[in-house]
Amino acid sequence: MTYSALIFAYRKPGTTPAQFREHWENSHVPLVKSISGPLFPLSHTRRYVHRTEGSGGGPANPNHPATIMVGTQEAIDYDGFAELTFENEEAFMAFVRAVSQGDAAARIAEDEEKFSDRGRMVIVRVGETNVTRRE
Repeated sequence: MTYSALIFAYRKPGTTPAQFREHWENSHVPLVKSISGPLFPLSHTRRYVHRTEGSGGGPANPNHPATIMVGTQEAIDYDGFAELTFENEEAFMAFVRAVSQGDAAARIAEDEEKFSDRGRMVIVRVGETNVTRRE
């Protein structure tokens, strides 16, 4: 059975949603992939909150409101989330060790400081997953 984790990421103040997305896609993920090598997840799927320019956002995003369909701006402070899927828990732990020690951890932290609010990042393990497909 696979093992998955979700990362909820927040933009660094002063960074636009486009700059955040561009850095995560074209700098950060390639860096993490190069550092972790064969320990990189089976998949690393990123999804971004749709934000527009203008007023009306919540306290964390006053000039970039999310496109809310149900709920409030305040409920969506994060700017993107990623699902990392591994072969099993042991593969996940090997990846964590590879990216969280020594020079690797320093390089990743330095890069995250360029585009994200690291202090607000949340990582959570995914529990049971159920999928319903259209027939």
